[in-house]
Amino acid sequence: MRMKDFDMPANFLSFLHSGRLKITCNDAPSINFVAEGSSRIIDIIDIPIEIEKRPGLIKQLSEAKDLAKNLKQENITLEIRLQGETVLKLGEKANPKLAKIVTLSNDIEITDLRKLKKLSDVL
Repeated sequence: MRMKDFDMPANFLSFLHSGRLKITCNDAPSINFVAEGSSRIIDIIDIPIEIEKRPGLIKQLSEAKDLAKNLKQENITLEIRLQGETVLKLGEKANPKLAKIVTLSNDIEITDLRKLKKLSDVL
């Protein structure tokens, strides 16, 4: 399967309050999404598709700054996981530490740079 020019508005995260969504491909888990209170978790298990036009990691993080800022204003935290392990937090509960040097944002926390790079290579 090949995905081209896919763009989903990120502000939909503000409208979700609770629920779970599991995405599978060929009966194998691909992505789990959980919304509970002010937390949104996207756990990427496997990406069985090829995505074209991937920007680099730094560009992806710079593009995430507006999303992270908006999430913080809405008191929402988005946690991105790779196979169950947190790699990135955006929004309210993000604690950027040294990542602020790279992202230039107070609203983005990189918790595992190695796995984030791996995830960036896939997406």
